[in-house]
Amino acid sequence: MTDSLNPSEELYRFIIDTIPQIVWTATPDGAQDFANLRWYEFNGLIPGEPDPEPWRSILHPDDVEITARKWKHSLETGEPYSCLHRNRRFDGQYRWVLSRAVAQKDADGRIVRWIGSGTDITEQKVAEAELIRYRDHLEDLVRERTEELVAAKERAEVATRAVLEANDQLEMRVEARTAELRRTERELRQAQKMEAIGTLAAGIAHDFNNILTSILGFTDMVLHKVPEGGTGRAEMQQVFIAAQRAADLVRQILSFSRHSEQERKPVHFSGVIDDAFRLLRPSLPTSIAMVKDVDVPSDADKVLADPTQLHQVLMNLCTNAAHAMLPEGGTLTVSLHAVPAGSPLLAPYPFLAPVDHLHLLVRDTGRGMESRILERIFDPYFTTKPAGEGTGLGLAVVQGIVKNHGGVIVVHSEPGGGTCFEVFLPAVSLEIQREEELPEQLLQGSERILFVDDEESLTVLGQGILENLGYSVVIASNSVAALDLFRADPSGFDLVITDLTMPGLSGKALAREITTLRPDIPIILCTGYKETVDERDAEYGIRACLMKPYTSRTLGRTIRQVLDQKSDSREP
Repeated sequence: MTDSLNPSEELYRFIIDTIPQIVWTATPDGAQDFANLRWYEFNGLIPGEPDPEPWRSILHPDDVEITARKWKHSLETGEPYSCLHRNRRFDGQYRWVLSRAVAQKDADGRIVRWIGSGTDITEQKVAEAELIRYRDHLEDLVRERTEELVAAKERAEVATRAVLEANDQLEMRVEARTAELRRTERELRQAQKMEAIGTLAAGIAHDFNNILTSILGFTDMVLHKVPEGGTGRAEMQQVFIAAQRAADLVRQILSFSRHSEQERKPVHFSGVIDDAFRLLRPSLPTSIAMVKDVDVPSDADKVLADPTQLHQVLMNLCTNAAHAMLPEGGTLTVSLHAVPAGSPLLAPYPFLAPVDHLHLLVRDTGRGMESRILERIFDPYFTTKPAGEGTGLGLAVVQGIVKNHGGVIVVHSEPGGGTCFEVFLPAVSLEIQREEELPEQLLQGSERILFVDDEESLTVLGQGILENLGYSVVIASNSVAALDLFRADPSGFDLVITDLTMPGLSGKALAREITTLRPDIPIILCTGYKETVDERDAEYGIRACLMKPYTSRTLGRTIRQVLDQKSDSREP
């Protein structure tokens, strides 16, 4: 066939036959008159076989009608053709193919040829279905945990009412001690509610973090396979971002319930406001106007804070403000100003550090609140929203975050006059250190790793991530099986990665057993709680704790830090 082609045509034909995509052409009336070798290889057809409509023979029966209808429409109108359908591959398997075609026209606008292509996107379709499955699973779990939280709230309210009734009877008998008893009882209720928050948070953290680890990890793996601009990539990136936000919220609730110190660093407060506005604007109705008033020099708007918690404070206050203006609408105003030390604005709060502060105000023009509501606004479980629309934890968490950051939050409101929340946080002049990204190639390795987790999806995820990074992986779904594998070949592994919470032997107990067989083996502990490695853990080979949920980058970076540290310690 190439004997009749000139050199240029022969070159173009060679190029078309060697590209991985299907390429075909058709006459103006739609009859296919050419296809590259990829077409025949993919469909298992033989070049030159007589077939007036070769595409019908390999289409899935359910896709013939819509494909023919779209092709007919393009032939009649000259508009570009695009259709997603299933083709039978040479091995009999149906694959999803995205077909496109455009009309080539002469100078007078007449169609002289149709030029088309076909792309196998089966992997993307499978990945999308998997993401939908994980999303639905997460929604079911959230709904289940929310119902438990609401039930716990109702039980707490019943108990609180019983205590209040008993207090009323006690006040009638012992008037002299009324004030003291009220104060003691308020503190007791606050402690009980905080303990309930901690108990609930600890109970759901493990399940949540395992699910989020699967979602983040598998989404991250798919994103590495789908090219920039590929079908479904943008949606998967949004799933990845949403899962990261969910992971941050789980960590915040856990840290607040334990009153533990967060990792803090200098943060530009104005940048947090910008991020919050970008997130809020698409979610709020157009009847709510958003006004930003930041009057602070760029080098004077820094606070020492956990950026995620600071973001949570602002999002919670703005969301509550927007809710207070529904359904009529109104104006949400967020202001940020610098307040020098000694300013009269700070005088009502002598417990604040004698330094410059940043003054955040979140105002709304909503319906406002009565004094009896204001007195309880920061109480855990207290909410003015209808049942099912709020847990009453938001402002309690916000107040806890602000206090833990050395600041104060107050509220001003009156019925019909809107509401204003004021937050004072100490300003800092520390330089903001930019985190240096490690080159991707530094995350690779070739060592042999034993990976242990009682969640099957996480063992599959761990194996996939580690093999993609070049490691040789042996997986175990329980600690007893892992110990048997290690006991059979103690010198055959370079690293052990194990979950902390498992039935039977815990991760730390497994580490103790493994190091009795081989004291020099390094171990990484994976956990959904904030863990640190103490001296006793180090004795059992635990070199690092990796917080769930993790991605291929965080897992790979931790592995290299542990293994490279071990290699360095061996050098003279």
